[in-house]
Amino acid sequence: MMGISGGSISNMILTLYGRPIHNAVATSAAVGVPITVAGVIGYVLAGLPQQALMPPLSLGFVSLIGFALMAPIASYVAPYGARLAHALPKRRLEIAFAVFLLAVSLRFFASLVW
Repeated sequence: MMGISGGSISNMILTLYGRPIHNAVATSAAVGVPITVAGVIGYVLAGLPQQALMPPLSLGFVSLIGFALMAPIASYVAPYGARLAHALPKRRLEIAFAVFLLAVSLRFFASLVW
């Protein structure tokens, strides 16, 4: 949740202050790295007191199997996402970002209701 919120909020703030959407997307991607590192450290530390209750191959609330699977995939596809974002016209990128925010907000709303 933190990664989505951090990147989305920084993107919205940058565009509200007049930065071009392509620059805002690139900056949000860069901001995602320290947010991810802080989030991982926080989840590890928060879960250490309950380590005995965690599944095997986890460190705190972080699954090492999930990390081992997701980190290489995310590193591999990130350049393709950046290339796609810069290839899209400004208006189409704005609409794609709006659709993404709508989908995330609907998902959060659905989790509150059901």
